[in-house]
Amino acid sequence: MRKPKLIISRCLNSEKCRYDGQGFEDKVIANLKEYIDIETVCPEVSIGLSTPRDPIRIEKHGEEYKLIQRNSEFDCTTHMNEFAEEFLSEIKDIDGFILKSKSPSCGIKDVKIYPKGNKYSISKKGRGLFSEKIINGYSNVPIEDEGRLKNYNIRDEFLTKIFAINNLKCSENIFEYHNENYMLLKSYNEKATKDLDYIIKSNKLNKETISVYKNKVQEILNAKRQENNKIKVVKEIFDKYKNDLTINEVENYEKLLQSYKDKKIPYSALLVATKIYCIRFDDEVAINQTFFNPYPEKLINISDSGKGRDL
Repeated sequence: MRKPKLIISRCLNSEKCRYDGQGFEDKVIANLKEYIDIETVCPEVSIGLSTPRDPIRIEKHGEEYKLIQRNSEFDCTTHMNEFAEEFLSEIKDIDGFILKSKSPSCGIKDVKIYPKGNKYSISKKGRGLFSEKIINGYSNVPIEDEGRLKNYNIRDEFLTKIFAINNLKCSENIFEYHNENYMLLKSYNEKATKDLDYIIKSNKLNKETISVYKNKVQEILNAKRQENNKIKVVKEIFDKYKNDLTINEVENYEKLLQSYKDKKIPYSALLVATKIYCIRFDDEVAINQTFFNPYPEKLINISDSGKGRDL
């Protein structure tokens, strides 16, 4: 079966291509390797910069942002833009990106910006020149940096999306995909998922409508899941069993819901509690939903699950 295909900054794959001649052994990527296909890229090496090398940085020259090698004052801007456009034109069938945080080429949101020739950065932070092109060209796939992926909740969303997209590409039966992913999609956008329901039940499935369905799924997964939607789905599942439970059980579950709303427990704890009731009532339809198991279980690591939920 096809695996999710990710493009990753080469230095995060332990390859020694950074300006200081070093690389990283990123734990998230190391754990992912068994389950994904990886293509690596180092835009700085690709435009001809040596390893090791004088570091580059983003400078603001009037209204323009330029990529400058500080010591030599070499302007890499044109070379980087041309490489990024060529690289984008050659990408085929990709499911996501993991790029190097804070990098003037690959950083997605936390890159220091310097005034022209100045020693100190300005307070505003931005994107790397390469990542800017990636984000603008591939707004429909998940893009993260390795720093943010250290956070459980951000990592959970990223993995959920890339595997849901991959499952869609692998699916030979759109009815099965819809049934197995219904609750997951609903937790992103209930109204849009109802539109998918209409497509599936319209009895007009053909190549064109299946293409519309798949594009709609991509749009749904491209959005950020809202807390209210996630709460609504788990509560809807729990409510199916409510009449067969004791008052204490119902009250305890409601307390769990409130604890999540108050940011005292992670969403993973709420999912586990909900799934226990699905198992108890032998609800195979719910148990088999990707909502509960959106990606391989071995990739679950909740050691940081309570940190930075809203990042």
